[in-house]
Amino acid sequence: MRLSDLSGYNNIVIQGHDNPDADAVASAYGLYLYFLSLGKNVRMIYGGKSEIRKSNLMLMLEKLDLPFEYVTELNSEPDLLLTVDCQYGEKNVQRFEGKTVAIIDHHMARPEKYTELSEIRDNYGACATIVWDMLKNESFEPAKNEILSTALYYGLFMDTGKLQEIRHPKDKDMRDELEFSLNKNVLTLLENSNISSEELKIAGNAMSKVDYETGNGFAIAEAERCDPNILGIISDALIEVDSVGSCMALCALDDGVKLSVRSCEKETRADELAQYVTAGIGSGGGHMRKSGGFIVNDLLAEEYHRLVGEKCDDMALAAHTVIKIRMDEYFKNQDYVYAGTDDVPDISGEPLYRKKCLPIGYVKATDMYPEGTSVTVRMLEGDLPFVIKPETYFIIGIEGEVYKNDEAYFLSHNNPTDEPYEFVGEYAPTVHTAVKADTFGEGSETRKSLKDYAKTCIPKEGSCVYAKKLQRRTKVFVSWSDNYMLGKPGDYLAARKENPKDVYIINKDIMAKSYERAD
Repeated sequence: MRLSDLSGYNNIVIQGHDNPDADAVASAYGLYLYFLSLGKNVRMIYGGKSEIRKSNLMLMLEKLDLPFEYVTELNSEPDLLLTVDCQYGEKNVQRFEGKTVAIIDHHMARPEKYTELSEIRDNYGACATIVWDMLKNESFEPAKNEILSTALYYGLFMDTGKLQEIRHPKDKDMRDELEFSLNKNVLTLLENSNISSEELKIAGNAMSKVDYETGNGFAIAEAERCDPNILGIISDALIEVDSVGSCMALCALDDGVKLSVRSCEKETRADELAQYVTAGIGSGGGHMRKSGGFIVNDLLAEEYHRLVGEKCDDMALAAHTVIKIRMDEYFKNQDYVYAGTDDVPDISGEPLYRKKCLPIGYVKATDMYPEGTSVTVRMLEGDLPFVIKPETYFIIGIEGEVYKNDEAYFLSHNNPTDEPYEFVGEYAPTVHTAVKADTFGEGSETRKSLKDYAKTCIPKEGSCVYAKKLQRRTKVFVSWSDNYMLGKPGDYLAARKENPKDVYIINKDIMAKSYERAD
C-alpha cells in the first residue's frame, strides 16, 4: 500500500492504540502532516480508559505542540479510519467505526486483522520508520520538518530500547537521515524523562526475582506492567552478572508481551535468540549483543496450551514458561563447528555440487569512494564495516546479500560485463562513510546505493563443493567474520573440494537457486 492510495478520502481519522507510546504519537503525526498537505480534513486521536499520564509523553505533546486528541466517541463516521502502530480490532484499540479502515503497523502480521488497505512490516523496529519510508515514497521529506524529525526519531528511540534493539536497515537509515538540530535540547529532555520513581522500583523488583538457569548460563526477569524501555535497564543489568551469558527481561502489555534480550558470548547472538523465542508467536531482532522482541497474546496462549496442556490467562506467566522451554531447547538442540580446525566434521563423502553460472552484481569499490575511505555496507543481514582498498570489489549475491572480494579472486571466478545490474530484493544495499561529504569534493555524498553503480558479471564454472543437508541447527565459526554462520534444518554445511576443512553454511534457498549436482 502507498499513502497515495488513501488520497481519495477527505475526512480522515488517524488512530493510535489505547495508552499510546512515543512511536504511536510520532507515526500518527507524520501521517497527519501528509494528509494536511493534501488539504484533507484530518484528526489524530486515541481512545481507551484514560488520557496520557506518562511524563515523557506529556512532554512530547507539549514541547512539540502535537494535536493528539483523547476521545471516547466520534460524532460522525470518517471516510477513512487509519490505525497506526496497532491493528484494527485488537484489544488495545478502542473500536471506532469508519466507512473505510486502513492499517499501518510494525507488529506481527495478523492476516485475520487485515483490511484491503494494510501496510504491516513486522521486521521493522518502529512504526515510525514505516511512516517515514512511506512519506519519502510520496516525495514528502520528513527531514525538512524539524518537529516531525524529532518526533519520528524519539518514536524509534523509545521502541528500540534507546536505539540498542534496531532491527531493520531502514531503521538505521531513518536514524541517520533525520534532522533535528534546532530541537536537540527538546530531544535531550525527552530522552532523559523516561523513568519515574515507581518504574525504578519495578526494575528493582524484577531483578530481585530473576529466574537463573545456571547450566546454560541464561536468566529471565519478569517485570510488572511498565513502559517497555524499563526492560532495557533490567536486561542491561542482568547481563553484567558473572554467571549470565544471555538473558531476557519481559513484561505483559494489553496487546502482548514485550521482550528485551542481551548476550555477551560469541556462541549466542542476541538478535538470533530473539528470533528463535518469538518464532511463530511474534517477532524479534536487533543487534548481536542487544535485541528485542514482541509476542502476540492469543498466539502465546495457543503455544502455552500446546506445550503445557492447559490454559493460562496470565500472559506474563505464559510468556515466562514458553520462553524458558524454548531457551532450553535452543541450547540443547544445536551444534557448533569451528572452520579450519581438526574437529571439523568430514563431509568429503557427501554429494558434490557446482555453482550455476547465474548473473550477479559487482561494483569496484573505488568507483564509489577513494582508496582508504572507511565505509559501512548496510544490508538486510546487518552492517559490514571495512576500509576500501584499490583491489576491493563489492559482490551482490543471488539473494541480495553483499560480500567483498579482492580483485584477483573476483577476476579468477567471474566474467565481468558492462551491463547494468538489476537489483531485486526488499532492501537495496547502501554504502556509508563516516566522513563529511565535502572531503570528496563538491556534490559528493556520504551514502550511496550499490544498485546505482552495480554491473552484471557471470560466475565462471568453478570448483565443486561438498554439501550435507543439516538436520539440526548448526553454528559455523569462520575465520573471515566475527559472526557465526547459522544453519537451520534444511540448510547445507558445505566445503570446497580442494579444502574440506574450510566449511561454511549455504542457505537452502540459495542452494536451490545457485547450485546443481556436479555428477
